[in-house]
Amino acid sequence: MASNMMESPLSGHNSLTLTVLPASSLIPQSINMKFNLNHLAPFLLASNTLAWNHVAGSELAKRIANGQTLIAYVLPDEKGSQALEQEWMTIQETVGNTDVVSVDCSAEAELCDRDGVSSFPAIRLRQADGGHIRYRGPRKAASIQGFLRRTSRPAVSYVTDQNRTAVESIDDLVFVGQLISRDKTLQRQFETVAKIYRDRYSFAITKAHQVPELCCYNNLDGVHASTTVLNAPASFESFIKECAEPLIPQMTRQNELSFYQTRKSIVHYFVRSEKEREEYVTEMRPLANKYKEYLHFVTIDADEYADAAEILGIKRGSKGLTVQNPNNGDVFPYRRKEKVSAGAMEIFLMDIINGKIEAWRPGSGHDEL
Repeated sequence: MASNMMESPLSGHNSLTLTVLPASSLIPQSINMKFNLNHLAPFLLASNTLAWNHVAGSELAKRIANGQTLIAYVLPDEKGSQALEQEWMTIQETVGNTDVVSVDCSAEAELCDRDGVSSFPAIRLRQADGGHIRYRGPRKAASIQGFLRRTSRPAVSYVTDQNRTAVESIDDLVFVGQLISRDKTLQRQFETVAKIYRDRYSFAITKAHQVPELCCYNNLDGVHASTTVLNAPASFESFIKECAEPLIPQMTRQNELSFYQTRKSIVHYFVRSEKEREEYVTEMRPLANKYKEYLHFVTIDADEYADAAEILGIKRGSKGLTVQNPNNGDVFPYRRKEKVSAGAMEIFLMDIINGKIEAWRPGSGHDEL
């Protein structure tokens, strides 16, 4: 297909040079004479294992036998595992009725292999009866806590008109199947899909008054959608994935091409931290929803896409916003004096549409906010 031949304009710019100074150059000479890395090792080790509560195979079996156990399978030197560490500490401090432990797969390779761990960090909720649920959502404390609340309920709840409103707001994403009671096949299909996705979303069934319908309540983005196309499990899954897609996703090497294939203009926001990303998403959600038929709002890691930032008129490694039209290559970096906000952004977009702002060209300077 022709779309398979399309390349993202941002691909191929991910080189990085890292200079590492020797430890001795970072320590004053007077101190370096008295201490060496052997003296510092215990302190470094303590800081690197602060959040983890590693258990070995025999101890893990005892923990699971005693009740519900949330397990993080990690490699301490792996980037994703390191990013999870602080989140795991928050979970340990806030979860009361679940044992929270971790397994160091560099030391317990056989155990991790037996438990089917093939990527890191992996998270499993193990039950005393031998059952387990894999967690596939974001490696963030709030998301994992939501997972624990979700799994404390049945995979599918059965609701009535009287309590449906409460169920619709019970989670960030809730799917309610309005099904005809005599259609057992459709009900089984819904329950099958619910069991697959129960680690991320909540599901409920209620009686259909006329035509069977699947409703989605994306409470995170304030979006409600529904479909009556329910002729196969694949149609359930397709709708679930579509409704669960964030209004403002993070652009990555894996998904960047999908944004360009739609030919919609793209509002890029380069961020340097997760806090910046969250603040921007919270501010821009209403605007992204208003213009979702015409624009993609995305966030981008400023370090990973440093070269791409320069192509789009943003200073390398800096926080910044720019609008790109993939159809003609026009780029419009945000130059307004006002701080980036939903109100200022909407004015900026109107100015672009009305031809009040000229497209930026490489080499013209002004490659920063």
